[in-house]
Amino acid sequence: MTTTKAQLLLATGLACTFAIGSASAQMTVVDDQGRTEVIYDVGTLHAAPGAQITYDYCTACHSEMIIAQQGQTRHGWDEILVWMVEEMGMGEIPEEDRDQILDYLATYYNPDRPHFPRN
Repeated sequence: MTTTKAQLLLATGLACTFAIGSASAQMTVVDDQGRTEVIYDVGTLHAAPGAQITYDYCTACHSEMIIAQQGQTRHGWDEILVWMVEEMGMGEIPEEDRDQILDYLATYYNPDRPHFPRN
């Protein structure tokens, strides 16, 4: 095996190990009611129960900063989800998932914007 080929195989192996190791990073979070949830990657969203499902659904189309900027009531967030389905072509979210997302957004990204990222 040539040195270049060996180096390429080593680099590929290290990259795969890094990617696998990164994918398994997790954190257990607890909210004020004592509910716990394991989350993996929620970007800049506030790490709390509901963050993972919110991240997974919402960042398929846009960044989490779009979420943080809105500052809506639960009703306002619900209207945004309806608009995204009706006008933007987003697929319907199953009711159980939708309720978790709305609970999370209304708690952490409400009009007071308590978790708006600040530098």
